[in-house]
Amino acid sequence: SPGVFQRYVQEHPETAVLAKQDQVADWQWVQKRFEKLQLHRKQQNGLNIWTCAVTGPRKSRRLHGYLLEDPRVLFIDLPPNNPYLSLSLSTDSMRQPS
Repeated sequence: SPGVFQRYVQEHPETAVLAKQDQVADWQWVQKRFEKLQLHRKQQNGLNIWTCAVTGPRKSRRLHGYLLEDPRVLFIDLPPNNPYLSLSLSTDSMRQPS
């Protein structure tokens, strides 16, 4: 998940000044600002990050990231669904927060 925010700060170096004022890493500053926009879905246990399984013809792996409530907020043209990607629903992510 931090990869997309790290790439963003590489393409927008002006964020470093704002992050420095808050005394955090530039990519962490961008990530927190994204979370405050509340464009993503949280798990029932309050976690922001979701796990997906990527199962291809030759290998499988897990992918972690945000799940957007409505991707049309960020994308003009929606990318097609990836047939190899599925949301992993572990029992831990299904628990209610305490």
